[in-house]
Amino acid sequence: MKNSADINYLIDALPNDATCYGYCPDCDEVHYLTEGNSRRYALELMAELEENKRIDFHRPDPEPLFSTDCLWGKRGGQMFGVLECVDGDGNTVVLRAFSGQFNTRWQAEGWVSPTFDLAGYSQLMAKIESAIEQMTADIESCKQQSDHCRCKFEEAMGSGGRATQKDWRRQMKAALKALDLAKKNRRTYSQSMMNVFLDLYQLQNFKGNQRSILNVFYEDRGIPTGTGDCCAPKLLHAAAQKRLTPLGLTEFYFGRESKSSTRFHKVFYPGCKNKCQPILGYMLCGL
Repeated sequence: MKNSADINYLIDALPNDATCYGYCPDCDEVHYLTEGNSRRYALELMAELEENKRIDFHRPDPEPLFSTDCLWGKRGGQMFGVLECVDGDGNTVVLRAFSGQFNTRWQAEGWVSPTFDLAGYSQLMAKIESAIEQMTADIESCKQQSDHCRCKFEEAMGSGGRATQKDWRRQMKAALKALDLAKKNRRTYSQSMMNVFLDLYQLQNFKGNQRSILNVFYEDRGIPTGTGDCCAPKLLHAAAQKRLTPLGLTEFYFGRESKSSTRFHKVFYPGCKNKCQPILGYMLCGL
């Protein structure tokens, strides 16, 4: 596997119109896609978003949650992407994706699905939320007990005897220790569940391989929240599953300027560096 300097050198040498790329540790190369003719389809999608003001174009009865009004609120806009492909018969197929969730929804008709198992996600989230809720209740109970012991200790310091003071000091220390343990248990559980959650992301590439994102993300750092949820990985995963051959990919931002002022309405952007590049090389492998 190449070091980071060599990888950056290879990426810097890519064509200027490369929009989707990443290093693949399997074959020790950088794989990429250019725009191809996909910008044409991206511009068509932009026009549809502006005209229809919703993303559920194919539904006769629009669903309020799919209105694009949410893209102009405080949360800001969203990334959208199109992937131009050909099927086994040479027919052009265009896939569309939105990044992450659209107004709390992971799926919408006419758009590719997430890269994870949605049913497994729902079951896991229900389990995690139930466990976290119980642990939070335990923390609150421990906090109330520690506050009670502290008040009693302070009262004893003012008017109680030494034995009473000593007893309440002991109980206060025990309650604070229990509170720290309850907080640690919740934190440890949350961290352990993160790997279980990430294992739901089974990314497929064009060699027919499928791996957990835990075994794809090659950089020696924590996997950022939202990795695998951007447009490019969603589009490539869908194309690989449908046995389509990608020809070009384009992503653009639509809506109110992002809070970080790094994304602007109707501007085109390549795949992000921190979340996408460490997995896109693997996902593009086999093209």
